[in-house]
Amino acid sequence: MEKADVIYLALVPLASPEAGVVTRAAAIIGKDLPETRLLLAGKVPRIFARYDSKQAAEAVAQRLTALGLRPILCPDSELCRPPDDFLVHSVEFGPGYVLFHDRKGQKREVKSPDAFLLIKGRQESYITAEKTETKVKFSPGKALLTGGLSLFSTENKQVTEESAVVEYFFARLYTPKSSQPVVEIVHNQVDYSFLKGEMALSSLANFNILITRLKQAFPGAIFDDNLMRATIKQAYAPEDIADTEVNCRLLYLQYRLK
Repeated sequence: MEKADVIYLALVPLASPEAGVVTRAAAIIGKDLPETRLLLAGKVPRIFARYDSKQAAEAVAQRLTALGLRPILCPDSELCRPPDDFLVHSVEFGPGYVLFHDRKGQKREVKSPDAFLLIKGRQESYITAEKTETKVKFSPGKALLTGGLSLFSTENKQVTEESAVVEYFFARLYTPKSSQPVVEIVHNQVDYSFLKGEMALSSLANFNILITRLKQAFPGAIFDDNLMRATIKQAYAPEDIADTEVNCRLLYLQYRLK
């Protein structure tokens, strides 16, 4: 079976799913109730399975749709497609359009009616560190040996902790034609001099000003900033694609369902 034939199935989250729906969905997708509740929680679709044929994925999707859920089918070829990188360096605002420039001298124009979705988020990396945890517990043996002078013993244990660090903030602009962003903006990679009198002292403040300007320039576009929260880890996605890429792709597909 070719890799492109693999279909990933995700679920659009629900604000407050009924218990009966969760129970029936769990039976359909073969997960326990706590995991099914987690899959339906939050603001970003989550992948829950992969299938080796479109027919098998569609059969499961139809049963979920009958419950009132909104499944997303995403072929491996689309989910894992390398991004068409166009990293914005400067921006021009015109009447009914925005012109984006990259560092290579290339430019892309997006007319206001063509803007479909603007995603704002943050890219995180994870740092692993070891630390020593000290536990104090009552020790009858020690109390007996010391005649009651010492009732507790301590135990040191090495544990590993993983913490998230924000690398940068980003925005991606999409048209209805493709799940690939037309342009990507990284907050510390832009020359904000085009803001002129609005220009602030920090790149993050300027980034937020730019996002506001883009929302004004594209009033018909959907704005989603759910990826500004902690990164949603996609446990069932391919290991060789970053969670941020998967999350952006799934958000796009979710809004295309409407």
